[in-house]
Amino acid sequence: MPQGESKLEQHLNASLYGVPELKAVEKRKYLGTFRERVYLTIKVAQLSIDWLPVFEKEIVKSADRLVLINGNLDDRLIRPYLRVAAQHQVNFTLKTGSEYQTTPESLAIVITASTAVNLAEVDIAKLYPNNVSQADHPHKNSLWDRLHHRKE
Repeated sequence: MPQGESKLEQHLNASLYGVPELKAVEKRKYLGTFRERVYLTIKVAQLSIDWLPVFEKEIVKSADRLVLINGNLDDRLIRPYLRVAAQHQVNFTLKTGSEYQTTPESLAIVITASTAVNLAEVDIAKLYPNNVSQADHPHKNSLWDRLHHRKE
């Protein structure tokens, strides 16, 4: 709040321009949450069923976890993850705002907490480098590639 601004001016500015949002760019990137609350992220390009066991392992670690899913993605990409979250009765939210991108580098899934956990690394491929991935199976295309008819 700028100094010298009266309560009336603050109210008028908030009405005209909206309430200033804390770390808006960060929240858009992490599907509406702060980076400090994130346990794990999965990018759109990483949406492969090979990551489902890791996803399942992460969501059942504690009861305070919430799964944020980019709802702008094709249902075929996110359905396996929705199914696993529902099987374990883990709360999830589909984020469908226009600010959530669907490029290969955009986040598709974020596992988050309601308070800060401050983990140094949250990318699934970096946390679990030995997991079976499409790099281990060059004949397998990712779900993203199969939906967009790309061949390696």
